Amino acid sequence: MGAYGDGGAILTNEDELYEKARMYANHGSLVKHQHRIEGINSRLDGLQAAILDVKLNYIDEWNRKRLGNALYLNEQLAAIDEITIPKIRENAVPVLHLYVIRTEKRDELAIHLKEKGIETGVHYPVALPFVKAYEYQGHTKEDFPVAHHCMDRILSLPMFT
Repeated sequence: MGAYGDGGAILTNEDELYEKARMYANHGSLVKHQHRIEGINSRLDGLQAAILDVKLNYIDEWNRKRLGNALYLNEQLAAIDEITIPKIRENAVPVLHLYVIRTEKRDELAIHLKEKGIETGVHYPVALPFVKAYEYQGHTKEDFPVAHHCMDRILSLPMFT
């Protein structure tokens, strides 16, 4: 769940994960100037915390609506052979940030939907192993064939307003 600027929250009941997350977000330290790991400056300011506090009151409702919309989209798109829809496990309760389909005709479909007044997006158009920041690792498409295959086929459809 995002705030209205830089900010966010991590929820966990695991003490070790909590400590690592706090350290990472605070330049790698829990005590000032005692950096135990490499980290970033990612502390949450009061305004963003207040926004998140209000949004938390709605998170369950929003998640239910997203799931309902995703199930509806899956039902409507299931018979279209050219589209691969997200799989939602029967006994799972997913939190769907995005509704991402795959199709060989991604760009054509995006243009067609835009002409019909339906906005789409391409979130994460380059898989992490292939972004410039990790170029030094020298990965090839053979190292991550599924990620490489999906990069120019993914399309996010609107699922929640």
